[in-house]
Amino acid sequence: MTRLRFKKLWLVSETARAARNIEFHQNRTLLVGRNHTGKSTVVKHLFRTLGCQTRGASDRWDSLAISVLEFELDGKPYTAYRKANVYALRDDESSRVRVTTSYPEWAEIMAGLFDFRLMLPTHQETLAQATPPYLFLPYYMDQDGSWLHQWNSFDKLTQFASWKKPLAAYVTGQRPNGYYLAKFEESKAKASLTQLNQELGVVQSALSRVRKTLPRPAVQLDTAAFKQEINDLLRTSTLLKTEQESLRKKAFDCAAQRESLSSQISMARDALRDLEGDLKYLTESKTELAITCPTCGTNHESGFPVRLELIDDAVTLRKVIAELEVEHRKCEEKLADIYGKINRIKRKTLDIEKTLQTKKGMLRLQDVVDSQSSEVIRGAFAKDIDTLKRQLSDKEKIAADAKFKVGQFDLPERTKAINDFYSERMELFASELGVHDLREDVKKRPDAGISASGSALPRSLLAYQFAVLHTAKEKGDAKHFPVVIDSPNQQGQDADHLRQMLSFIVKRTPNDQQLILAVEDKPSNFSFDGGLVELTTPFSLLDPGQYDLACDELRDMVVAVEAGLEQRLASSRVGAFEDDNELV
Repeated sequence: MTRLRFKKLWLVSETARAARNIEFHQNRTLLVGRNHTGKSTVVKHLFRTLGCQTRGASDRWDSLAISVLEFELDGKPYTAYRKANVYALRDDESSRVRVTTSYPEWAEIMAGLFDFRLMLPTHQETLAQATPPYLFLPYYMDQDGSWLHQWNSFDKLTQFASWKKPLAAYVTGQRPNGYYLAKFEESKAKASLTQLNQELGVVQSALSRVRKTLPRPAVQLDTAAFKQEINDLLRTSTLLKTEQESLRKKAFDCAAQRESLSSQISMARDALRDLEGDLKYLTESKTELAITCPTCGTNHESGFPVRLELIDDAVTLRKVIAELEVEHRKCEEKLADIYGKINRIKRKTLDIEKTLQTKKGMLRLQDVVDSQSSEVIRGAFAKDIDTLKRQLSDKEKIAADAKFKVGQFDLPERTKAINDFYSERMELFASELGVHDLREDVKKRPDAGISASGSALPRSLLAYQFAVLHTAKEKGDAKHFPVVIDSPNQQGQDADHLRQMLSFIVKRTPNDQQLILAVEDKPSNFSFDGGLVELTTPFSLLDPGQYDLACDELRDMVVAVEAGLEQRLASSRVGAFEDDNELV
């Protein structure tokens, strides 16, 4: 069981020298405020601080504002910090602070902290760790998207392909953490099997070709009888062959590096040409066009900022091309030097071949050398093939074990029991909210899509959210996270329906889960036992009078974050210095 409780949220604008702290009741908090008073900003920053991209950013809000969230996880205190792309997490008991400017690294920190192991399919047909938004979707309904579509509280959710069905299976317990850990191990094992099979095929094909050119063993002699006579010749020949093979390997590696650099230069030039074409088009175009990102599907308005970004990208590409060309020239020079050494060894080899042609009676010394060399080559190939086959056997066992573990979770009776529980909850909650026209698949499966019209849509979505929430609590991995509901008065709810929705939220939020409910006005005859936070002044969420208090209370955290950033920067400098020395 993982129990999360929000304690306090700090919002600080260094530009405006203003701040606000909101303390949350341990069980229930009612946040009341009309439009533009900042209630939605408060609840959005609960999740934004933890790494979620929330919807509906205000032009008036300071994009560099600091948000600091104090929370408890299974009774242990933590503090999360975010400023733009700087994330930090402090263990308040040990005072250990982890700081990063990398979102993937932050996602891993959150996954480890909350034991969140959901793996989602990417657009490249691989599996990857789900990011923080997918952890909190079942517990948060925002005012900008959640009342129109299910699980629509955050932006940029298209980073994964077809994520809703696996998320529903994860949340409701059909496929918990254990399933995805086993599935990931199976995926890695299958990828390793594919690579090993390819390597084995290459080695076996090479052996087949080499066998056609190797001389058949002509003799089986005791070389001790010739030891005194050919000792020097064999030693010299062996050294030359060893050196020659080493140089050939270096030449092959260097040639491969040269081809890789050539390919990178070509790709960078193509990209630069495309960028310059886009920049020319945007500059000469008289109309404002929308650009759609092929990765996340977000529309970006073209304009002066876009052109500046294209110019910056073009400058960066030119630098990259110049650096790659320098590396390509170095590679060419190194390759020429290696070929020169190989040619010198060839001349030495020709010098001793005359001696190797000396016969001992009717037997040439070359026959002895050729026979021994053939056996060595065959033995080397056989050793590589045996090693690859052993590795294949090991990986096949790992893949089979992982597949068995995956199958342990895909049990029809388990899925049916979970769907039956969800169905019972969904029908009950729909009835309590006055929704009577749900499709049959919505009633029976948590991965079905909600469709309704008018004021019934928000109530249908609320019934679905809580049916999944209750199923997750009963059948899932028991993540008891705060339930955060923002502005349920959507799509023209009349007074009776709104009171019905608010009472339902209070009644059906599990007792051991925190509730944070944000409304424009507190309805009459609405009972709410918990903390009350009222926001009354439009566009004045942050208070200059709280700025000094915020600076005092958050000083240790800010100092720790700055120290962590400096340490990361210093490490980057050391790494860059070591890389430069290796190049030299």
